[in-house]
Amino acid sequence: MDNISNEEFMEQVEESMVKIYPKDIVKGTVMNVKDDEVFVDIKYRADGIIKKEEMSDEEAANPIEAFKVGEEIDVYVIKLDDGEGNVSLSTSRVEGLKNWKKLLEAFENNEVVTASVKGSNAGGLVVKVMGINGFIPASQITTYFVKNFKQFEGQDLEARILSIDEKKKRVVLSSRVLQEEKLDEIWETLIPDSIVTGKVVRMVDFGAFVDLGGVDGLIHISDISWDRIEKPQDALEIGQEVEVKILKANREKNRVSLGLKHLQEKPFDVFLAKHKVGDVVNGEVVNLLDFGAFLKLEEGVEGLVHVSQISNEHVEKPSDVLNIGDNLEVKILEIDEENQRISLSKRALMEPKETVRENKQVRENRPKRERKENTKLENEEPQNSFGSNLGALLDELDLD
Repeated sequence: MDNISNEEFMEQVEESMVKIYPKDIVKGTVMNVKDDEVFVDIKYRADGIIKKEEMSDEEAANPIEAFKVGEEIDVYVIKLDDGEGNVSLSTSRVEGLKNWKKLLEAFENNEVVTASVKGSNAGGLVVKVMGINGFIPASQITTYFVKNFKQFEGQDLEARILSIDEKKKRVVLSSRVLQEEKLDEIWETLIPDSIVTGKVVRMVDFGAFVDLGGVDGLIHISDISWDRIEKPQDALEIGQEVEVKILKANREKNRVSLGLKHLQEKPFDVFLAKHKVGDVVNGEVVNLLDFGAFLKLEEGVEGLVHVSQISNEHVEKPSDVLNIGDNLEVKILEIDEENQRISLSKRALMEPKETVRENKQVRENRPKRERKENTKLENEEPQNSFGSNLGALLDELDLD
């Protein structure tokens, strides 16, 4: 074997070495792993070194677990000399370059990506997508006005890429577009007269709002129950799942009117199926007016006992003889199906002696002055009574 000079030997070694340049991605073999750095053989005249800050988050958390001696890995060449004779390498930048490629493909294919919210500022949300920094402007966060952006920090949001600039390393995303697409799908199902299921999310004096899967609908208090209720809480609870009927749906105004009672049998229909004119029923006095008393019957419907049908004797006003909450047995006089009105009578069930006794109690319950005036009127012979008029007529006729 011919003798080789040192200069020739070095030239042969140099030729055997891989030629690398900054920004290249090359393969290397892990030689040594420490807590804060990893040495890699990249078949170059100097060894490569990966500092902890150039590792991915997962690798930096525990380099000894992430890297194994003898393992072949891809590394990014930062510079050929880090000042200590080593080639400065990075694994995080390799992942970043690969993810940039993935992001570009996702952008071109209009794919959905996951954005992890890392922070916020006056303009919107600072996010990371596949380890790459991105931004969601305030107008692109959601479909409704948001004042406090901090509520989104720490969350993962599904989004679409609006724009991407690889040179400037800028990615702008939108989660709103996905929500609008979802809303469009939901609105297609919100057809008047259709039945849907939702969850009660909040209540106000005039009704209850139900989440229909991204669109809120309102059940007006008058459409909650066939029975009279003072407030929505009398019939519903927050978080309750309900089946409702869509009464109206307006996409432009973003309004949906819902009905809950419309899926229940009408109390008046139930009443008609069970009762007819002449039947005797029981009811509770729920309202007293000058012209009569309203009774709530077993089926939930209300009927009217006119003041003239309370007793055989004269009753000035229902409150003189009845109280709210009284239970009465009454007879059905009339059923008006068209107007859904029921006429009732307590008087029709009274025996004459019972009527006399009851009206005596009415008179006794009246103020003394009123009783005295009534007694005086009873003792005086009416000037225009039928008896006096008939007598005067007979006197005028000459029957002899």
